[in-house]
Amino acid sequence: MTGKPFKVTFTLDEEDASYFRRRFRAAKRAAKDVPAEEILTAAKGLVTDVRKSKKTPKFVIEAVDAIDDLTRIIEDEDYRAPKSVSGSVLAALAYFVNPEDLIPDDIPVLGFLDDAVMIKFVEEEFKHELWAYRKFRKFRDGAEQRPWTNVASDRLPGRLKATREKLRSEVKKRKERDEQKGRIAL
Repeated sequence: MTGKPFKVTFTLDEEDASYFRRRFRAAKRAAKDVPAEEILTAAKGLVTDVRKSKKTPKFVIEAVDAIDDLTRIIEDEDYRAPKSVSGSVLAALAYFVNPEDLIPDDIPVLGFLDDAVMIKFVEEEFKHELWAYRKFRKFRDGAEQRPWTNVASDRLPGRLKATREKLRSEVKKRKERDEQKGRIAL
């Protein structure tokens, strides 16, 4: 082997996809009994473990960006996700609290594969929220922030609020379009 990268793709048939949907739904139901802080800590732990592991494939490292952003959606005081969004995100993240993985995480290369597949399911369910949060964060990070001036510090909360409202409206429109096209949430 020459060490060149190569692409591996696979397709989940309906039976495979149904299996992951069932696990996803079961984790969401079980989340009702798990404290929010425990779920967030577990999700952050997964992100940290994946990123620091030297044996984790790059595609898995890239996949956990969605988990990282979902935890931030809940915790970001400026973003102020609606309670319904926070509750749904917490329920989705609950899968990663469950130590009973399909493939144990300590198996090199393959250990995080089932997590990566589940992340893709979660990412699809929250694609509009992730889009909005990433846009919001980009706006905030680029917003004029001169804390030493009263004008800038007084203006920023209003600008963040306006951006939040605009993005929330766009998320609603995107979800409605998906519903009209017959796309079903997990």
